[in-house]
Amino acid sequence: MSAQSKRGISPGIRDEAENNRFVMTVPGGEAFATYRRIDDYLVVSHTEVPQTLRGHGVGSELARALFEHARDRGERIVPACSFIADWARRHPEYQDVLGGRKESAR
Repeated sequence: MSAQSKRGISPGIRDEAENNRFVMTVPGGEAFATYRRIDDYLVVSHTEVPQTLRGHGVGSELARALFEHARDRGERIVPACSFIADWARRHPEYQDVLGGRKESAR
């Protein structure tokens, strides 16, 4: 098992921390999510999937890997990207990984 798999990143998805992005190599290019790390928070500001692969689950696979990575490391996701926010709403099993508005109300 690779070090990345141990950290909860799906095979084929890598954390390019030096570029503040998670990247997945796909036919025809790369799908990626850009983020900014603030303490134990990952503020995800943008996701992008090649046009020809949109609607085929690539973005969801990337989102799931991102949430699993954060969960495994005890980090929280702040979705500043509409795709990630919508994905999180559709996947209540990851609500424990979300940081932000609800958390600050405690």
